[in-house]
Amino acid sequence: MGVIASRFHPDMRDELLSFIRSVAAVDAEPVLSESKAMRLGGRLDAREQVVVDADARLIGYGQAAWHRGSGGDSGHWALEIVVGPEYRDGRIAETLIDALHREAAGSDVTLWARSPYIAAAARASGWRRQRELLEMRRSLPIDCGDIAFDGFTVSTFRMGVDEAAWLRANNAAFAGHPENGSLTRRDLEQKIAQPWFDSEGFFLAWDREELAGSCWTKIHDDGIGEIYIVGVVPGWAGRGLGKALVCLGLDYLGNVRHVSKVKLFVEADNVRAVALYRKLRFETTRVVEAFSYPE
Repeated sequence: MGVIASRFHPDMRDELLSFIRSVAAVDAEPVLSESKAMRLGGRLDAREQVVVDADARLIGYGQAAWHRGSGGDSGHWALEIVVGPEYRDGRIAETLIDALHREAAGSDVTLWARSPYIAAAARASGWRRQRELLEMRRSLPIDCGDIAFDGFTVSTFRMGVDEAAWLRANNAAFAGHPENGSLTRRDLEQKIAQPWFDSEGFFLAWDREELAGSCWTKIHDDGIGEIYIVGVVPGWAGRGLGKALVCLGLDYLGNVRHVSKVKLFVEADNVRAVALYRKLRFETTRVVEAFSYPE
């Protein structure tokens, strides 16, 4: 079968969106991260590659998106690919990975493998695993008992008021994290503009005038809830605030929004967070691997 790899052209946008929806339906899960889905089809700054077969049918898609670094670092390119289920023998995936790698030449690059066939293609192309992200799930509702916020005041997010405080707190909580440690006002506004945004499910914990931590929840189109972003500023760590915020988010999703399933993503090496989620009866359902290329 002859295939052609080329840069995405805007004329292909409708076909691309249909392709992504059809693959996600077969895989029964999102095939791109939220960051990449927001850039899909030229919506935001990204470099995109497609693979078509001899009949000009779209059979693969790849995207390289730039993530700013924190602490003065320049940043890195993050790559993701999607291949049609009948074309996952490795050749198409390797073609996309190589094309995107060339697009990002000269910069730090991370390749995310959201499915085993992508991880296999990455290894075959000489990439090495550097990180693991656990997807964990459990059913709702959940009884966390009394949720104590001793010394803290809890509110929900106020648009036009809390943006600057949340960005400071989030970037402090995730300092050094390659994706979440340097969010900007533009990043936050893009997330708030998404149709799923619900300020009533976005909880902030204050110590007087200082934001100490937050838990942002989300409900996906398929009805599954998510503990989307939860973080505690280092100066307030170790006081049980993280668990209280997670429990508040779970209570909101299960008992207010009546969601029956919830998921979250956590770095596999975040020992304390993983232990907390396991104590709350979350189970690992998928491992997303991140690869780097030895230059």
